[in-house]
Amino acid sequence: MIVAGALTQLVGVACLILNIGSLPFARDLHAHTHSILAAIVAALATVVCGTLVYRGRLVPIALAAGLDIGFGIGLPRGNAAIGMLLHVLPKADVDTANSLITAGAVTMFVAAIVCVLSIPVALRLRAWARAEIEREALAARGAEGERAKRMSAAQVVPPIAANTLRGVGLKVLPTQMIRIGGPRGKRMVIIGVAVTLTVIGVVVITAVSTSSTPSPVTTGSAIVLVGSGGSSGSAAAAEVVVDAAPAPPQDPPVEEILARLHLALVNAKPDELALLLDEHVFAFGIESHEVAEGKTAVIALLQHDLGAPPAGGFEISPRFTQSGHEADTGWIAEEIKISGKTYVTTAVVDLREGAWSIAALQFAVTMTNAEAYKAARDGGLGVPDAIPDSHDASPLAQAMRTGFASKPSFVAARSTRSDALNFGSAPGERVLGGDNIKKIFSKIKATIRLHDAVKVGPAGTHGGWGAANVDFSDAGRDGTQVTQTFRVLVAWVEEAGGWRMVQSQWSNAR
Repeated sequence: MIVAGALTQLVGVACLILNIGSLPFARDLHAHTHSILAAIVAALATVVCGTLVYRGRLVPIALAAGLDIGFGIGLPRGNAAIGMLLHVLPKADVDTANSLITAGAVTMFVAAIVCVLSIPVALRLRAWARAEIEREALAARGAEGERAKRMSAAQVVPPIAANTLRGVGLKVLPTQMIRIGGPRGKRMVIIGVAVTLTVIGVVVITAVSTSSTPSPVTTGSAIVLVGSGGSSGSAAAAEVVVDAAPAPPQDPPVEEILARLHLALVNAKPDELALLLDEHVFAFGIESHEVAEGKTAVIALLQHDLGAPPAGGFEISPRFTQSGHEADTGWIAEEIKISGKTYVTTAVVDLREGAWSIAALQFAVTMTNAEAYKAARDGGLGVPDAIPDSHDASPLAQAMRTGFASKPSFVAARSTRSDALNFGSAPGERVLGGDNIKKIFSKIKATIRLHDAVKVGPAGTHGGWGAANVDFSDAGRDGTQVTQTFRVLVAWVEEAGGWRMVQSQWSNAR
């Protein structure tokens, strides 16, 4: 029971700190905090139950096991705020955080198992406590006699010391297990809850006070106390004000846009989605006619593809996430489950005034290769609407046309960056790393060519995006040559050798 109580208290304290720490971030992003507050209350209950486990109380043991299991299931999934905290971390730190969360979840399940295993010990402890109380009552009435001897021989394990139970750890009185005619147990619970609430209040007030206290360095000056000693041994303190430049604000990581996107997708409200988009954002949607440009059109596209949100909002569950950036140009890719439906999406983003925003977006659903080849042979595969030809003669537009003129030119246009990505149209088709993408496309027996015009736009100082309909021709499993017209969105970065593709997504139009 000592181990069960200690582990349960450890689980409660860890979850309490984690959820309290996520509150300021959720507030800054205007996220719903109801689930976080509920988790804080549950963590507090876990701490209290862990305290009562020491006393062999069966109901607290059962509650502790249930709460441990609940946190063990919920922690790897993460509530919205905790998920956002992970998304804004650098990739190396995200992997470490995920490992720690997995280890924490395992610890919680172990705590639940230990709680369940401690139930027989608690039952034996309660039986001993009852026997001790009854024996002492009989002794007080002067009727210990033969009955007390039989009871001691049959039911009671001889204690190591008077009024103690054989075992390791805390030595307890029998009335700590079973209290007859006294409010002491209730007082202890009330005191425990009061102390815990006081600690939480102190932590929250301290955090708020600390965050609201200006730092001398950030205001442009530093105060230094310099001590000087004389012959009489006295010391004087002189205040010296030293000008110091304020620390420059750090740009948020590119993953920050993913956290904000997930929040906005929960209810798909136009005003929340608009905060994520560039003024002239471009987007491909799921259906063959969905080609949109501008905030209003792209928001309508997303709302159409998602459908009406349920009363509590969509449930957002990322399955795969990859991102990269070069200076103020970024690219993100996700396989994401939204209330039971799985989407694959990529975006090209740029950093403006300290915040990332979406310059181009592709929203799609996967189609198996067998299904796509059959539809192409039968003439049932959707052909996407043509991209209007603006006769763009910019270097980026020329790079886009050249890159999809043939398969060799597509391979040559790929960057060798390790964070480069190619998203295919079938489930699970994704290749990470520029060299891997080059090798795979060099080996496949297919032809690539543009179907119509291209559309390009800037994203950052030395980056951009390109969109095109691309004919991809190869043979199916039965040897029949088929052509699929894919929608392709590309993230471009200007490298030393010219414009290079760092991310691409191929999708079948429905």
